[in-house]
Amino acid sequence: MNVLRGCLAMFLLVGLSGTAGAAALVPEVVATQVVAADSLRAHTFSLLARGQVTEAIDYWVLTTGKEAPAWLLAMRTSFDASKQVAGACQGVAQSLHTAFTQLGGKPEFVQLSTDNRGRFGFMVFNLANGKEASISHTGYHVLVRMQGRAYDAYTGAAGMPWAEYLSRLGTHSAVTEKVVDTAARVP
Repeated sequence: MNVLRGCLAMFLLVGLSGTAGAAALVPEVVATQVVAADSLRAHTFSLLARGQVTEAIDYWVLTTGKEAPAWLLAMRTSFDASKQVAGACQGVAQSLHTAFTQLGGKPEFVQLSTDNRGRFGFMVFNLANGKEASISHTGYHVLVRMQGRAYDAYTGAAGMPWAEYLSRLGTHSAVTEKVVDTAARVP
């Protein structure tokens, strides 16, 4: 961490020492801060896109010298086994959407619902180990889609291609897919 701070300090000293007047210092400092913030977000985003949530959190802490923000920590807990229960999807989707948005991504909430929710409300997800996990008893599930990948508690931090996610979804009736503005269930 001290090495990163030292490198940043040297960069700022060398970059700022060549300026002719104090008026030029302010725009250069602001530009350096903007570039550093964009770089932090971009690298953190790339780590998350590879499913490296712990590494993204560590990178954030080392780069900023501060604790990771709550939205980044919430993303890590979104993939805990404790979140792999029917009914937890809304909180997970909100956490994932917030994290991706904070890092400059363009995620969308996708609502999946069975055609006859009263009679065929159960939805399951076929896990990689061959087991099924119940994701809904009410015919309603919400998750995040970004850049053609699905993200929820069942996909793991790297997400999975949208078509693969849908192929692993099991129901007794057809599923309707709808992009919505919020993770909150709307009757």
